Amino acid sequence: MPGSSPRTRALLHPIRARIVIALQDRQLTPRQISTYMEDVPLTTLYRHINLLLSAGMLEIVEERRVHGTVERVFTVVEANTFLTEEDRAQLTAEDITGLVGALTGTVQEAFRRYTRFATLPPAQRDISLVAKSLSLTEDEYQALRQILMEFMSAHAGRSEAPGRQRRMVAFFSAPDFEPEKKSSGES
Repeated sequence: MPGSSPRTRALLHPIRARIVIALQDRQLTPRQISTYMEDVPLTTLYRHINLLLSAGMLEIVEERRVHGTVERVFTVVEANTFLTEEDRAQLTAEDITGLVGALTGTVQEAFRRYTRFATLPPAQRDISLVAKSLSLTEDEYQALRQILMEFMSAHAGRSEAPGRQRRMVAFFSAPDFEPEKKSSGES
């Protein structure tokens, strides 16, 4: 992806997207991260962690000696995981579909873990699956986006506690362009 920014390239890989999500509001070792990604070999996980660390998206919050080796504890640098205006100016169609694929894969993985460990069928309050096309002006769309972002920001950083459970909440939005309509003379 020659036109893509380094930040975009770092986020395009589904494993790296999963690492970023796993570390949001958490501090984990690679072995702890691997419990959320049982399908990813530990050596592969280390490689992707190092790439995200080099890209400034992760930081080491602690190093400790364990059995003669140094164990690192990582967290995500949230501000560095958002695309800047400069990053957005370099996006290609392939980048956009790749980013959506990486993020939807992360959401799918959360649902896979849920169905593996939860009592099924789910209680009505456990999961929400909503997709809705809305006709909005640009101002209405920006207001909706602002409300959602403010709500997520206000609740970020909270730890799990009695009565509070970590939940995967995702927001995807794109203009829903209609296919070109054929003129009445075409078949």
